[in-house]
Amino acid sequence: MKGVTGHEGIDVTDESTFREWADQWAASKDGLNLATRMPVGVIALDVDCYGGKPGAETIAAREAEWGTLPPTWTITARCDGSGKMLFRVPSDWVGVGVVPMRDGKNGSGVEVLQRHHRYAVVPPSIHNVGPVRIFGPDGDECGHLPTPGELPMLPDAWLAGLYKHRQELERERAADPDDLIASFSDGLMTDAVQRAMQQVLDALSSGAGRHDTMNQKMLELLRLGWGGASGVKLAVQMVRTAFVQALSDERGEHAARSEFDRSLKGAAEIVAAAGPSVAHAFQPGGAWHKDSAWIPDLENPDLMKRGVVESSGEAPTVRFAPVSAGDLAQPVPPMEWLVRGVWPRHSFGPMGGEKKTLKTYNLLSVAVAVASGAALFNEFKVESQGPVIYYVGEGGRAPFQRRVQAIARAYGVDLADLPLHAVFEVGSLDAPDFTDALKRNLDDVQPELVILDPLYAFHPAGVEAQNLYERGRMLAALSAQTANETALIVADHFRKSGSADLDLDSIAQSGMGQWADSWILQKHRDAPDLAGGKYQLAVEFGSRQWGGSRWELDWQLATAEQVENGDEGSAAISWEIRRGDGTTGDRKPGGSRGASERRARILELIREKPLAYTKSQLVDAVGGNRKAVKEEIEQLENARQLLVKDAPGREGTRYVVRPRYSLGPGLTFKIVPADDGFSYDEG
Repeated sequence: MKGVTGHEGIDVTDESTFREWADQWAASKDGLNLATRMPVGVIALDVDCYGGKPGAETIAAREAEWGTLPPTWTITARCDGSGKMLFRVPSDWVGVGVVPMRDGKNGSGVEVLQRHHRYAVVPPSIHNVGPVRIFGPDGDECGHLPTPGELPMLPDAWLAGLYKHRQELERERAADPDDLIASFSDGLMTDAVQRAMQQVLDALSSGAGRHDTMNQKMLELLRLGWGGASGVKLAVQMVRTAFVQALSDERGEHAARSEFDRSLKGAAEIVAAAGPSVAHAFQPGGAWHKDSAWIPDLENPDLMKRGVVESSGEAPTVRFAPVSAGDLAQPVPPMEWLVRGVWPRHSFGPMGGEKKTLKTYNLLSVAVAVASGAALFNEFKVESQGPVIYYVGEGGRAPFQRRVQAIARAYGVDLADLPLHAVFEVGSLDAPDFTDALKRNLDDVQPELVILDPLYAFHPAGVEAQNLYERGRMLAALSAQTANETALIVADHFRKSGSADLDLDSIAQSGMGQWADSWILQKHRDAPDLAGGKYQLAVEFGSRQWGGSRWELDWQLATAEQVENGDEGSAAISWEIRRGDGTTGDRKPGGSRGASERRARILELIREKPLAYTKSQLVDAVGGNRKAVKEEIEQLENARQLLVKDAPGREGTRYVVRPRYSLGPGLTFKIVPADDGFSYDEG
């Protein structure tokens, strides 16, 4: 529990704090349980004998080696031999987190609960398998916890066997893990990197010793990368994703990410303090790399030395280098979200729309949500909160300030506290002063999102708007500057003769649809009420990475009268958003549009959670006309866009195997001989 347990934990004795916790949790769906942090000089051997865990065998093997454990008090909710055995230890004793197996590996089914590590749930709490009880040294159930003085001392051989020999390592406290990992070699994972990564994944899967294993193997991975081993970047990404997924349900996603970041930071401090390895001399920029030229030694003018040719200090890069099939076969980290259901992390693309569809207001809403962490339109969760840079190309500073202040008030956040930065100068995308400033801002601010509003204000004069090839290179160069560092959204306009559908082809200038990885498109559903400040929009959030969905978004802005009276800056604004099919007001909803929306929603749910939904659960999640949803699911099955597989899913406190849905490949075709040549046979 953050702030209470762990190395920096505290002992809570204030009665009002306990009452506050009771009021907070007793009425929740999970109810209220009690737990204790280990007192000074007390540990618990947490023996797990369920689910195939070998806790009892481990204790028996260690007793054969270190001697029999004395009878003691045991806390348990199970009847299979599992339980937490309490013992006294010297007050300054620090033990390992997991009782090792005979071969020294983790996965023994026995953890060592200590004052700084975990806590014990105690009576009268209720575990999902039954009530928590405590048994005395005689094996009989008793009604109270023992005092530390009543507990037996852990035998000397056990104290020595479980003692954590902690070498004091030198640390570089200013080390940045991201900078360190960025310096590592790309390429296939070496065997050593794969082994270290797999050991962490195995510990996360079994739940045994995952904390200690991650700390040990994270240090091992960074040392391998520091020594020149390839594939460490990808291994760390894989471990980060798996660790957060494994701990999110138990501790929450924020706590899981924080624990991983602490482990990574600690490992980076130790590795950075070790100084350059021999391998660094042979890496790009190193003294003995093949691209390092002989240059004059400034301290000894008569001598030459190996050095980096480029004055910038950056290692020379090889362009157009082929990527082998072996590299392509390496594991790929799963897609991450910037805003779930709206925009993937580090994705790029346009916000496009008709005139007066409030593109700037919607972009400001995205900017404030990402900077603050507040859910976008109170509907879409921000998964990667962080700084935002907004390049303002039209309107000027005063109108922008009024709008962003109004948006911040609508979200209920203090604008002055947000990591949101605006740039009010414009320049050509291909001008050195603009590209240099963009690189500098990316380095200084480290944004999660960059917004360019609108694109035409930054468009190079020498690039024709309708020349697909020139525009394609221009847009590719822009996204290359932000690739893998930040998400990028550029505002663009629909053609005056654009179709009634929300479509990338409706964007006025060439190349945008071909370039976009993700997009936000919007049109009026009905003519805007300019005097009343009311706008009814049809909006599509889409991406090549996850699909898309359509929504109806209604805005209430300052009225014409408020603007005339100078009250625009203080006027309250609001919005409403709901599922929609993207139609405009002059079209009747339903028909194929409704079917298309249902299909998109079904595929979106399965893409986000494969093998999670049964048919009835999927129908409930989609909502609306149940018969129509079932028919749509059956059509997707027939088209092999949905596959049904037997898979486990959590139902209450247990996992049940039922037919569940995953995405399919769609229909495939094969060429077969025919009498008059060849024909296509539907597979």
